[in-house]
Amino acid sequence: MSAESAMEMLKPVADMIDAQVIEKLPAGVREQLTALEGKNPAFKPAYVVGGIALLPLFLIIYALGGFKLVINLVGFVYPAYKSFMAIESKSKEDDTQWLTYWVVYGVFNILEHAMAFVVMMIPYYGLFKMGFLIFCYHPNTMGATQVYTKVLKPYVVPYVVREKAE
Repeated sequence: MSAESAMEMLKPVADMIDAQVIEKLPAGVREQLTALEGKNPAFKPAYVVGGIALLPLFLIIYALGGFKLVINLVGFVYPAYKSFMAIESKSKEDDTQWLTYWVVYGVFNILEHAMAFVVMMIPYYGLFKMGFLIFCYHPNTMGATQVYTKVLKPYVVPYVVREKAE
């Protein structure tokens, strides 16, 4: 089966999606789909179907743990992947960045659980936590290094790391 014959078979489905689904979307979403269609003309229906197909996945994630699960996945999956990549690379800088991230992540989680009674009273805490975790691992901010340098190194490291007496 060639790509052209597959496109011909899917044309009625794509037309139905255009007529029944895309036309009912808000104007801003339609504009974004039109911009995507300019780059990849055959993919507009695929974007809609893909978006609709992701809805059950989001519902399953919500049923399994809700927003807390999403936050923990955001704080764990990408940093774990980058940590594996850093272990396999020859560079030492990325090793330091990801070790620093995991130290900050661990301290943050310990403090969060110790202060759970306060955390529960903060509105939108989950969004703040997600933003903080992304700030910590994003390559443009290198936030974990900043937190380590400005908070952990002066206030925690002196009590944890003792220099050997000479």
